[in-house]
Amino acid sequence: MSELTMDVWVAQPPAQVFEAIKEPFLLRRWYGAPPGAVRLGESGGEDAGEPFRVNLLDEHGVPFAQTGRLLEVYPDEGLLLELAWDGGNLGRETTRASLKLRPHDNGTRIELRQGPFSSSETQQAHRVYWETCLGRLARVASGEAVPCFEEFWEESSGFAEPIGLAAYTVLVGMREAGAAPETLAQLEEMLYTHLARLPEETARVLGAVLRERLKGGLPKG
Repeated sequence: MSELTMDVWVAQPPAQVFEAIKEPFLLRRWYGAPPGAVRLGESGGEDAGEPFRVNLLDEHGVPFAQTGRLLEVYPDEGLLLELAWDGGNLGRETTRASLKLRPHDNGTRIELRQGPFSSSETQQAHRVYWETCLGRLARVASGEAVPCFEEFWEESSGFAEPIGLAAYTVLVGMREAGAAPETLAQLEEMLYTHLARLPEETARVLGAVLRERLKGGLPKG
């Protein structure tokens, strides 16, 4: 049996980092999704001890989930979780994970401890998982608007993938509906100019939104 330990420093004070942990709007931007996966939403877990479930899609569009319980919350100092996985490639064992926030060098040292793990492979998979999550947490705590599948899903009325095909579909639809050529030219210039400026990460998340739109909806449960 082994335990995973990680220390990550961020420039923001503990209270600001904790805000990104306790505020659901910010939490969903960084927590839950392993590399290549996207987070679909969370249910339960409103109170300490209550089970929660974070629904996810892997990079191939296959649904899986993280399940667990929030055991303890220490305001501005961290929390203690019990975690397991339903599907995916991070193992099936139940572990406990603590996140502690320590003031350090005018910022915060985030101390992660998780275990026990029955194999080094599972431990390493969780190290990669937390490197991804804590990297996003640092960005969210700094005020960066990290792309969020859940928000794009809620706000969108449908995209096409790849994103260039979405623009093409809009243009063809308008042409078939009788839009004037000059209108189409203006819209085409605007769409392709601005879509080309999308950060790669944002484009990937939007593409994942589209895949699920084309399937007819997100998996239930």
